[in-house]
Amino acid sequence: MSNPYSSPDYHAPSSGRPPEVKAPAIALMVVAGIAIVVGIFSLLGDAFLLFSGAIAQLEEMNDGPGSKYQDIFIRTIWGLILIAASAYVLYGAIQMKNFTNYTAAKTAAIISVIPCLGPCCFLGIPFGIWALVVLSKPEVRDSFR
Repeated sequence: MSNPYSSPDYHAPSSGRPPEVKAPAIALMVVAGIAIVVGIFSLLGDAFLLFSGAIAQLEEMNDGPGSKYQDIFIRTIWGLILIAASAYVLYGAIQMKNFTNYTAAKTAAIISVIPCLGPCCFLGIPFGIWALVVLSKPEVRDSFR
């Protein structure tokens, strides 16, 4: 009689799905998660500068042609774009790991390869290339629902 309290064997391939998909999907999830957390902290730092009055002091000391308020505005918009792109990469990586949506997985891998848009800028590029190589295999493409 087998032990009913033993953990299942997670090393066995489930229902004939290629096991090489799991590693790049997890790598993209980790990198996207890091990018989302860093982006949120960056937005919180910008909000602190605005609401604490520190940006007004920086504006008084500004000798350059641009306004510090304009810099914060542009940084905030760019930060929101990066968080949205990283959130989509996270979504696509989850879809890739679960073999549910091939289009979302491939789009997320493409987004992660775009410099300065994908998660963690240069860290997402090799993982995105790895995911694209794995997703381009016919047996992987056929295993998606």
